Amino acid sequence: MKMIRKKLLLLALISLTTFCYCQRQLEDGGLDVEKVNFNSFNTKSFYGTALKAEWSDYHKKRNAGVKPIYFFRAETDTIDRTGQNFNIDTAFAIQYRQTGVGRNEWEKDYTVGFFRNLKFKEINAITDLDNKLLLLSGTTDRIEPEKLNSFIVELNKAFGNAYLTDLSKGLSSYQLRKWELGDRIIVLASAGVIDYKGLVLTEKEKAFIKSIENDNLLSATLFSCRKDVYDTFKQMSMRTGFMTSFEK
Repeated sequence: MKMIRKKLLLLALISLTTFCYCQRQLEDGGLDVEKVNFNSFNTKSFYGTALKAEWSDYHKKRNAGVKPIYFFRAETDTIDRTGQNFNIDTAFAIQYRQTGVGRNEWEKDYTVGFFRNLKFKEINAITDLDNKLLLLSGTTDRIEPEKLNSFIVELNKAFGNAYLTDLSKGLSSYQLRKWELGDRIIVLASAGVIDYKGLVLTEKEKAFIKSIENDNLLSATLFSCRKDVYDTFKQMSMRTGFMTSFEK
């Protein structure tokens, strides 16, 4: 009887731990994108606090001496199957965009989420109309090329060599590496290069564009997407924000 009670208690603790993980808030940081369960993750809850956040709340807490203070902002849009979020006829999904992140007494190693050794300063998501998670994306801060290459090598060893392709968007081009992970497809978009050879620019304008290019080269975006909706996102004609570097 005691053994049965111990087993029941253990199961209860495991269930509670899983529930708490799924209910993690954006402010908590440290979301393991690789291990997120797409069937149970509550995206609405994850972004809930951020959607209600106001910068005035941050200033009130700061003036009251509260420490530490997290301040996050997020926006949400309803999109159709083309990615359009304005004057849509048939809704397809809900898009969550993280628009701000910060903290007083900022810790250098604090991150919103991660995928193995790749740390993200921004986490975005898309769900269906019933809050079922379809896609997660994480964007890094400035990252050394060596660290990014190490990440690519690690994923190649774990999931097989990535399928490499290029994506052009306007004047920018990206390298896309794609792996399959169970019922998901993992895509890493990196090495953003700006092609301005056909433009007549001043030296000052060229220097400004070069600075943007350097930031792009030192940043990366990782997508974790359900296989069954990957082609739907791939075929979207309207790309804004974090979806700009998604495969097409």
